Amino acid sequence: MAAQGQNKRWWILGPLLVGAFLLAVFGDKTPADGAVDVVAPRVQPAPRAVPAGLPVAGAAVSALVPGVQVLVPRDQLVKSGERAPVRDLFSQRSWTPPAPKLQPVVLPVPVPTAPPPLPFVYLGKKLEGGSWEVYLGQGDKTFVVREGQVLEGQYRVDVIKPPQMELVYLPLGLSQNLAIGETR
Repeated sequence: MAAQGQNKRWWILGPLLVGAFLLAVFGDKTPADGAVDVVAPRVQPAPRAVPAGLPVAGAAVSALVPGVQVLVPRDQLVKSGERAPVRDLFSQRSWTPPAPKLQPVVLPVPVPTAPPPLPFVYLGKKLEGGSWEVYLGQGDKTFVVREGQVLEGQYRVDVIKPPQMELVYLPLGLSQNLAIGETR
């Protein structure tokens, strides 16, 4: 019984299928009255007869007939040798606005105005050949200094006249005094 139902369907669908094929192959393909075929914006004279009063230019046709869009040649859209920018389709998106870019603050380096405290400790002195020798200590080091001598590349001994000794801090050129006691 199921075979009989299918045969009836084929008797109906078969002629419809053949009719659709014949219409597709041999059907009339001329446009309806008033339709204009726009192929490209650089249309010279239209190959088909255009009804009087309708312009041939693409922009004018799209303005007159709603739904008609003008085809733009590819070479006008994409310049030769130019690649389209690549977009990351799966990048992370957010509705929050980006944080403002902060400019780094460059503070001027403060110039020291006073020399650091003297790192030397007075240990003793001695008058030798008419000039003074002073013994200074710095941690485990002991220095025997005379006038004009430079210590550690930072201090220069300018004057030794008891009860004071004058040292110049070389990076700033400032002088400092160190008590060395009375002469005896």
